[in-house]
Amino acid sequence: MDLTLHALIDHRGVPEGRLETFLREAAAGGVTVVQLREKEGPTREALSYGERARRIARAQGLLFAVNDRLDLALALEADILHLGQDDLPVEVARRLAPRMALGVSAADLVELELALAASPDYIGYGPVFPTPSKADAATPVGPLGLAAAVRRAGGCPIVAIGGLTPENASAVWRAGVRGIAVIAALTAASDVRAAAAALSRGNSHVP
Repeated sequence: MDLTLHALIDHRGVPEGRLETFLREAAAGGVTVVQLREKEGPTREALSYGERARRIARAQGLLFAVNDRLDLALALEADILHLGQDDLPVEVARRLAPRMALGVSAADLVELELALAASPDYIGYGPVFPTPSKADAATPVGPLGLAAAVRRAGGCPIVAIGGLTPENASAVWRAGVRGIAVIAALTAASDVRAAAAALSRGNSHVP
């Protein structure tokens, strides 16, 4: 499972009319996972948007993930479900979706320990830097805190999250992460392919 670069999308950041161009350019630049992050609005609208995103993502050879929502993940036959600390427990999601890879978020070493105990397929750790994408985000851990999490996680892959940009990505890769996940660094980029290439540069892991 190639976790190198996750592009988190919703209908506000990437309107449906922009989906195909955005995902094609993102894939060309090095994105490996597209994660649907629809936290508001009617479920049917999220499902319709997700179906189109999944079709395009799969056509580009990308993994398709869903954030938080097991119902959408099952309906969309996602490859990955990513869960937060307050979402459905990993063990329950594993029972209901045994073929789906599971990721879980952790914001500090205490949450990391809890996440590791659930044996997810990877852990999203951060925020690494300040981020405007989440109003209730925890205190940024910085590259040193991220490196400490990577060491503690042992063989469980860490995907860095929070405030990542082409300018600071190299410091994040040096911490030893398996991947990075971004929102605005791609959705707001004037050149999505170039931004994705800059973000993924420095990855030394073999999928």
